[in-house]
Amino acid sequence: MGQWQYFLKVLAYTFTLFLVQAIWVSRLPFPALRGDLLLPVMFGVAVEWSTPSGLLWALFWGYAADVFSGEFWGFHVGSYLVAICLVNMTAERFEFENPLYQAAFIGVCALGQSVALGFFFLLAPLETISAASTWMQLAIRSFFMSIFAPLIIYPIWSGRRGRR
Repeated sequence: MGQWQYFLKVLAYTFTLFLVQAIWVSRLPFPALRGDLLLPVMFGVAVEWSTPSGLLWALFWGYAADVFSGEFWGFHVGSYLVAICLVNMTAERFEFENPLYQAAFIGVCALGQSVALGFFFLLAPLETISAASTWMQLAIRSFFMSIFAPLIIYPIWSGRRGRR
């Protein structure tokens, strides 16, 4: 697969996940199931692409996700940029093709996202949700994101396997 074909494949895949995130996942009735589908994509991009390319990808899609989320401006941009940087800093120490490492790494990044969201929710006026309930839902969200991360990452890597 050529370089442009691979780029277009990742672009189409990321856009599809973005649409699923914006249209379906964000409207799920249980907040604990509203995971961030693009965070694992950023992980895959960080492993496969150069650092500047990955940072630009994270900046673009983070900005798009922030625009469509409606609240907490900069949340997606920040978390995607941090994920790209963390992957690049730890790439020599971990075998990122192992699904367990992928799940653990995305779980840690999702936990960081959940902590940031939790502090945002503490400052935002909430109607009937208790603080303990919010933290529990965010922990469950992190768990589900880590479980599904290898499945979301796989299509990004499957097209490159033949070129390695």
